[in-house]
Amino acid sequence: MCLATPVKVLKLENNKATVDALGKTSEVDVSLLNEVKIGDYLYSSHGLAIKKVARAEAEEVLKLVKAWDN
Repeated sequence: MCLATPVKVLKLENNKATVDALGKTSEVDVSLLNEVKIGDYLYSSHGLAIKKVARAEAEEVLKLVKAWDN
């Protein structure tokens, strides 16, 4: 089973995005998605962006993940 978590795009270069993943930066491949912009939220799993997600949904999921992690 895989768990995709929301990440926020901080920087774009070619098909790679630097993202904020729960306070840590990482790089994900965005080649499967159209029109990714800085500030977008994406679902990411194993270094691959798989879906764009609305900001409100991403923030709600991140809030739940942070609460679960405590």
